[in-house]
Amino acid sequence: MLGILLALQVNNFNQDRKDNKKEQQILNQLKIDFSTNLAQLEQKIANRMKIIRAANRIFDYIDKGASVSEDSLYLQLSIFIGAPTFKPIENNLINSGDILLIKNQKLNRLLTAWPSEVFTIKEIEMIWRQQVWEMVIPFFADIGLSRETFSRWWNDDQNLQWILEGNSKNPFQIPSSNSTLKPNEILKKKELEGFTTVALSVNSAVNL
Repeated sequence: MLGILLALQVNNFNQDRKDNKKEQQILNQLKIDFSTNLAQLEQKIANRMKIIRAANRIFDYIDKGASVSEDSLYLQLSIFIGAPTFKPIENNLINSGDILLIKNQKLNRLLTAWPSEVFTIKEIEMIWRQQVWEMVIPFFADIGLSRETFSRWWNDDQNLQWILEGNSKNPFQIPSSNSTLKPNEILKKKELEGFTTVALSVNSAVNL
């Protein structure tokens, strides 16, 4: 009987050692993954802050009725083309059951809630992506601003680094258009105020 108990203790000790070793491996990998996720998240927050600042400037142009140059207006509007999306490194901790090996209960709870948090972010991001394709880009086409806004978007180094993964060389040039409305005419369009409101609201919500 004593021999059996000793054998069980040895087995339990060995299993604990294996679990501790695996837990440490999981934690080390999580640290690497979430450091990468954090860097991407901060970049997306910065991209959305550009949209938020552009929206506030557009409201300023609309509300104050001050004269604004074509370059200034076109530049702010071009920022609306961007639709940042958070694509974190995902793990299989919950489905595999390995999350049970993590002894820190607070960390365990946070990791369990993480997929739901990411899903919520992606759902809100989708609202703005739909607005870009259904309202913003058609609006630019309708007022003859597509060339100007897309040209400025592609000539922004930050956008190129985001889309082309660090390559800031502009792959092509878009010639200017001769049929674009004047700034004061653009600012009177009700559609502009509509999608600017959505831009400010949705991107602020995602960043929060």
